[in-house]
Amino acid sequence: MKGMDMNRIIIGASRIALILGMAGATPSFAQDSQAAQEGGIEEIVVTAQKRVERMQDVPISIGAISAAQAGAKGINDTASIQAAIPGLVINRTANEGNIFVRGVGTNLFGPASEQTVAVYVDNVYYASPEANLFTFNNIERIEVLKGPQGTLFGRNTTGGVVHIITREPSDQLRAEASLGYANYQALSASAYLGGPLSETVSADLAANYADQGKGWGRNLFTGRDNGIMADGNYAVRSKLKFIPSDATTIHLALDYSHALSRYSYQLAKGVTGADGASTYAGEYNALTGLRDLERLNTGGGSLQVEQAIGDLKLVSITSYRWSNVRYLLDQDDTPAVIADLSLPSKAHNWSQEVQLHGASSAPFKWVLGGFFFDAVAAYTPADVNYGVVLIADRQKTRSFAGFGQASTEIFPDTNLTGGLRYTYERQKLIVDSFAVGGAVIPLPNDRQSFRKLTWRAALDHHFNADALAYISYNRGFKSGGFNLLAPNTAPFRPEVLDAYEAGFKTEWFDRRLRFNLALFRYDYKDIQVTIPQLGGIVTLNAARARIKGLEATIQTRPVSKLNLDASIALLDGKYRSYPNALFIGPNGESTDASGNPLTIDARGNRTIATPKLTANIGGDYGIDTSVGEFRVAMNAAYNDGYFFYADNRLTQPSYWLVNGSITWTLPGGRFDAQLWAKNLTDATYYVGRSEQAGLGDAQRQAAPRTYGVTLTARF
Repeated sequence: MKGMDMNRIIIGASRIALILGMAGATPSFAQDSQAAQEGGIEEIVVTAQKRVERMQDVPISIGAISAAQAGAKGINDTASIQAAIPGLVINRTANEGNIFVRGVGTNLFGPASEQTVAVYVDNVYYASPEANLFTFNNIERIEVLKGPQGTLFGRNTTGGVVHIITREPSDQLRAEASLGYANYQALSASAYLGGPLSETVSADLAANYADQGKGWGRNLFTGRDNGIMADGNYAVRSKLKFIPSDATTIHLALDYSHALSRYSYQLAKGVTGADGASTYAGEYNALTGLRDLERLNTGGGSLQVEQAIGDLKLVSITSYRWSNVRYLLDQDDTPAVIADLSLPSKAHNWSQEVQLHGASSAPFKWVLGGFFFDAVAAYTPADVNYGVVLIADRQKTRSFAGFGQASTEIFPDTNLTGGLRYTYERQKLIVDSFAVGGAVIPLPNDRQSFRKLTWRAALDHHFNADALAYISYNRGFKSGGFNLLAPNTAPFRPEVLDAYEAGFKTEWFDRRLRFNLALFRYDYKDIQVTIPQLGGIVTLNAARARIKGLEATIQTRPVSKLNLDASIALLDGKYRSYPNALFIGPNGESTDASGNPLTIDARGNRTIATPKLTANIGGDYGIDTSVGEFRVAMNAAYNDGYFFYADNRLTQPSYWLVNGSITWTLPGGRFDAQLWAKNLTDATYYVGRSEQAGLGDAQRQAAPRTYGVTLTARF
């Protein structure tokens, strides 16, 4: 889409928003939400501003998914959220996800490569990228905060935040179990048990299991299955809630998970491998001597304390997270031993956050806080070609931050919000061993530090209880770091994003119709870009970009058993400066006849993972019968395609992803059976494609059509 066309769309949408805003101020069209009758659209509360609020009252662009909506749309893990949130792209590398929101994200890889879109679970930051893809079975809701959240969430939220909130243990006994079976011999099971232990203590336990007995394809060299995404995976999570008094609430949470996947990359069509003979192996197949594997063990715990002090509230959040990963990768994607990698790694971190909140009912709302983060991530060691290259190094990170945000009513129904956060961070690279061909190459340790000020300024106005308009300016940053797979290269600096946004949120006809609109522009500088090379990846700061766009969502519940929704996101992202961008040809060509790197000026090229258009449409309908309720659900998501690298050569083709289900719930609601299908049209698209210097293009396809049955019992 040309820039002029995008500008026309944005201007036209602004006019529509203004007209709707004027109409929203008229009581005959939008009535006070207190008058909303039973049967309206499900209300979702969020904690985007560190306090509980209706999503429609928050002057931030938010994609929220309730537990019921997740079930209807087939959302059962982190990666599947993108099917319901336009502008969200998740590229998956085994159990590691690279998350992009509105074209802002990163392709960084490894234990120290924190993401540009932060993942939180119950207010706890999941720093390790190997731990950000997991299966759900006890969620309450999912919040996707779009744009930098640099004040209240801080570092590494340049693109936004994905916040997963799990169920609260209740004071009543609750039990639930499910068992499922699908094609490719996929077995799944989950269980949940929660209830009171005493008058002041309640607890729960959630567990899930998944195993895929048959691969999506074959390894044509070894004859073994390829494309097994769950090989005896399991996870457990427990939460304890203690309320010793009306003024104090304590939450203790513990979790552990084990995940094993076996999915080798394949050479792309038209590519000849580095062995001079290997070619494309066919859909979901591979032709490698080494069977790719990722084994991930991760876990942690958190302690959250809320203490009322008069009209104030003090919150303390203490957490510890760890991960242990074994990653085997045949990077050359051929039977030959050219670039076989073993990348075992370990990471752990602990954090402490303290918040002090003003009175929630006061016209002047404020929060002050401090944050401390301490992390270590290491290769133990990384091994290329069975000892030809050995790298044992680690990155230590220590971050301190202080923050504050306040909102006040400056005119009737008009609020001004301002926030600041100051972050000081220091990092250290420790090289324990770096050996090539058996010769140890001494490398000095390295260190860097930086200070960053981030902020938020917003103005919002309530035309009435059902119509909100806002404008905002936010700055966020992503931390720098070291190249653990190339410790002889320079560290990379933080990247910074300035975001300008205007939005409109409305509800109509006693909450039977909801329409939200957002317009935004991002100025993005010091972008951290990844350069794939033989045996690893190097990250450096090399680009500036501008991204602008529009998002609109509509939900309606015309009758009590029918829910419909549709949304669209238009994005126009281009590099404004990117000299000497590396160019790698399909067969790995990366140097000229003189051995100099092939480069291009990527100015004007589209930013990576930035589809011009994403959209989805879905709905579910319940039919009551004498034998129970039958509910039919369907969701279709469209992605217009995007580029994986700044040279705009390797593409994600456009595709539709269609999911559907039919659920039969017996009278009383205790038992149900669900027939489901994902990727009904068997669309071909990719969870990852890679340009590889000296090796050739490689790729992994996303899941083919899958279908199955799930039985659930509740007590």
